[in-house]
Amino acid sequence: MAENTCSGRKIMICVDGSDHSKKAFDWYAEHIARDGDELLVVTAPELHPPALPHALATEEWHHEVEKHQEKVNAILQYYEKAIKDKCGKCKHGVVKTIGVNYSVGHALCDEAKNSHVTMVVVGSRGLGTIRRTLLGSISDYIIHHAHCPVVVVPKQ
Repeated sequence: MAENTCSGRKIMICVDGSDHSKKAFDWYAEHIARDGDELLVVTAPELHPPALPHALATEEWHHEVEKHQEKVNAILQYYEKAIKDKCGKCKHGVVKTIGVNYSVGHALCDEAKNSHVTMVVVGSRGLGTIRRTLLGSISDYIIHHAHCPVVVVPKQ
């Protein structure tokens, strides 16, 4: 009988600072983390520019950019600590921010493919049927476009 050689998995967890993404991370750590896993925790923050181009030069916009960067830094610090605290089994853990050119879902799928991950873990946002139909969701996009298996951790 062949020996199970599942070590060396590369898992990507998509996070955004929400309770849903924290639950997805915790679910990974509690249920499927293994010795030797390489963990890639990725956030793809979007900062929508103001509708009027001249507003980009305002002090208010610069303040918004600074607040956004502080939020991103807080997310990165939270997950760097969480990897140390909850994922001692992992051989390597990386927390990174990626840029968004088209959509968050597209950027995350590209990152998963380019990083050669074997699984993506994402939290469900729990949008209502109408909002999900109109807006779509990042987890729906990833489910349908990722090159590898996707685990969607529900809010309960």
